[in-house]
Parts: sequence; C-alpha cells; structure tokens
Amino acid sequence: MQKLKFQIKGMHCNSCALLIEEKLKSHPGIIKAKTSYDSQKTVVIYDEQKIQESEIIQAIKEAGDFQAEKIEEKEEEYSNNDSLSRKEEKFQSSPGNSSYLKLLTSLVILSFGLSIASLIISLKLSPQKTNQDNNKLEAAIGQNLPSQNNPTTDQQQPAGENTTIQNFEISNNNHVRGNFNASVTLVEFSDFECPFCERIYPTLNKILSDYKDKVRLVYKHFPLGFHPNAQKAAEASECADEQGKFWEYHDKLFENYQKYSSDNFKQWAKDLGLNIGKFNDCLDSGKFSQKVKTDYQEGLQKGVNGTPATFVNGQLVVGAQPYEAFKQVIDGLIVK
Repeated sequence: MQKLKFQIKGMHCNSCALLIEEKLKSHPGIIKAKTSYDSQKTVVIYDEQKIQESEIIQAIKEAGDFQAEKIEEKEEEYSNNDSLSRKEEKFQSSPGNSSYLKLLTSLVILSFGLSIASLIISLKLSPQKTNQDNNKLEAAIGQNLPSQNNPTTDQQQPAGENTTIQNFEISNNNHVRGNFNASVTLVEFSDFECPFCERIYPTLNKILSDYKDKVRLVYKHFPLGFHPNAQKAAEASECADEQGKFWEYHDKLFENYQKYSSDNFKQWAKDLGLNIGKFNDCLDSGKFSQKVKTDYQEGLQKGVNGTPATFVNGQLVVGAQPYEAFKQVIDGLIVK
C-alpha cells in the first residue's frame, strides 16, 4: 500500500474536487482518495500491485482535464535530530508552557469573537450599507461556511425543500424538446462545460423517453464565468439553432464536452451538415452573445446560483439529481 500527494491545476470549485475523488475511487487499486479545493491538492492511498502512479495521474486528467504534479513527501525537519526533538518534547510537556498556550489560545478566540460581534453590530446599525459589508463579514468569519453563491454544486437537495414556485412563459422561441403541450415542463438552466450538466444529460433524456408526451424539456443558458468555453459553446448552439439544429448541436456538445475549441465548434457544425460559412460568420461575430446573457440574467432572477438547475413545473430541483428524484416529483404532478 502506497501514499501519494498531488498538486492539482485546473480546479475552479468544490465540485471539481468531488469529480476528481469520484473518478479516482472508481479505479481498482485506489483504496482512498481525498481532494481539497482549498489547498488544490489530492491525497491517494493505493495498491501499487493493481494501479501505477502514471495511471493515477491519467485518471485525474480524465476527470476534467486537470493537471496533477506529484509532491515529494519530506521527513520532518527534526525527526533525526535527537537534541532538538527532546527540546520540543520538553517544551510541549512543560506545565507552564501548556498553561501559557491555553491562555494564548483563549485570548485569540476572545479577540476574534469580539471583532465579529463588533462587525455584526455595525452592520445592523447601518442598514443602508452595500453588499460590501456582507462580504467583509463573510471574509471575517471564514471561507469554510456554506456559500450562497457556490457556482456549481453536486449537493443533493430534496426538491420539496424549496417551496417557491417560479413561472415561465414558454413559446415557440424557446428550445423545447418533447411534446410542446405536455402537462409537465422541465426548465433547465445549464452550462455546456459543466461536468454535472453533462452528468444529468442522459437522465433528462431518459425522462423524456419514459414519459414521452407527458413531459417537455426547455433548455436555457447559464454559462459560468470560470468555464472559459461555456459562453462560446452556448453561442455556437444558437448559431446551430439558426439553421434548425439546436438539439442536434446540444447533444454534440455534451458528448464532447472536454474537447471544446473554436475549431471543434466549427467542425461539429460541419459534421451536422450545417452551412459552414453561415455558421462560422455567426460564431465569430458573437451574433447571439446577448441572447445567451439574457438567459443567464433570467436564471439569476429566478434564484439560480449554480448548474444544473432544473425547474419542474416551476419547482426548483438543484444539482445533478438521480433519475429517481425527478421521477418522484413528476409522478406527483401527473394526473393518473
């Protein structure tokens, strides 16, 4: 059994860390894997008889085009220095030093608590202040608290916990898949470069297949800022829609979501038989940039703060939920 530590490049959120862990744990030979977004590191315990170091690095890359650099583990600086080790042990075991450390810790905690209390009181006394005050409070408390603006999430939130029902006006101008007059509408705010949106893609296809005329899917763009190709991928899908092939291009994007580039966007349009000259001009000019941004703004207004976010008849289902979670909600809406 061996242990390796890697520095990871390319993680943009906590969901990236979860994705790496899931990918590693799926490999035979991986006994334990832990990834920290905060430190940008991954620790792996593995059976060297079943998996090699190079295979682990490749698995991390395949999880989302992440780069892994091995960190050489070093012995403790004083582990072989007997005199220093004894001095350290004596210092830690000394009753006087122990009392001093406890007192120092108490003073630090008290000082921190008073600072937070002072900041909270000042915010309450100054309701006219802007969001900068809230940001200061969050920064003072620390980054380990759950964020209300987590850009993408894999958390499993039961749909019933969110009771706010949003209304959507659906017309022929929307991207609708399935029976347009279906009784159940799924409005999905999605990002083509989001790994969790790619994960939910087959789930939504299964729902449309199983429920046929009873469910329709409406796609709306919500490209996240830290995904460098998401905005352009969304624009490319709109350029394909201009030639009547939005859903074909939508599928092509999700089937190749780790291979995005301007050249590939154009090649996939060619593969689908689109007028390539017209498509290229559309994509290069940013013709549908504003349309994509309009979807994004609508998502913000509806309370979307990450992808995927799917509204089932206006009821928000957060994250890459399994098929059964959607089925439970849909079955409760369909009149038998």
